[in-house]
Amino acid sequence: MTEQKTAVHVTHETVGKVGGIGAVLQGFFTCQSYLDAVQRSILVGPLFTTEGSVGGRLGENGEVLYSSIDGFVNTGYGPAFRKIEDFYSAGIVYGRRTFVDEKTGVKSSPEVVLIDVTHTDKEAINNFKKQLFEEFGVRSDLYENLWEFEQYVRLAPVAIAVLKAIGAADDSTLIVSHEFMGMPTALAGILEPTCDFGTVFYAHEVATMRRIVEKHPGHDTMFYNVMKLAHNEDLYVNEVFGDQDSYFKHSLVGASKYCDRILAVGD
Repeated sequence: MTEQKTAVHVTHETVGKVGGIGAVLQGFFTCQSYLDAVQRSILVGPLFTTEGSVGGRLGENGEVLYSSIDGFVNTGYGPAFRKIEDFYSAGIVYGRRTFVDEKTGVKSSPEVVLIDVTHTDKEAINNFKKQLFEEFGVRSDLYENLWEFEQYVRLAPVAIAVLKAIGAADDSTLIVSHEFMGMPTALAGILEPTCDFGTVFYAHEVATMRRIVEKHPGHDTMFYNVMKLAHNEDLYVNEVFGDQDSYFKHSLVGASKYCDRILAVGD
């Protein structure tokens, strides 16, 4: 019997295509070769708002099966979800979203998990932050005042608990971090002692370099010339442009070296 492969895509574009990541996901979920190789796909991300009705939680072509925000339950996972919510003081929305390629007719309906991390239990999250520093050198104390960082750190341990609850936490499960947003969850997967997740960092940009290019008056002209010289002399970005650790994206993306694979978006 062939083992079922599961891919967990952690991103901020779970319920709608905002930019490049959404376009990549659309491509995955309507690509027959991907669907042949990956039998179960799960999208994971933060719940950005509790406003609106249950029917709109998962966006266009979405079907909500569970929402603690709305008191809606249409799945057997309800009791397990409630235990997770009580432990982490989080909210969970779960369901499916359908992706269709209008030209080929290929479609699929990956599961979607949204987590409300607005009021998560501080002790549980601080324990995770402690592990992030001790095992991977990620200093949350430098960035936890930035919600763009904090929400994805809070998301991570809850996401792992949900994956375990829905039977998506064995050695055939791959956690895919789309840019920095998924890195805390990928690292949480590495830390999980009862599971053997595979982990992938999927780069859609080079965040540190983008900031350097955008801030310097020479922009690309400066950067590519400097990069060529630095490459010839085996110099790293911190040695050329100074310490970048004040930038939270640099810290999280830097931790991608602990993932099993690093991929980059191509044409």
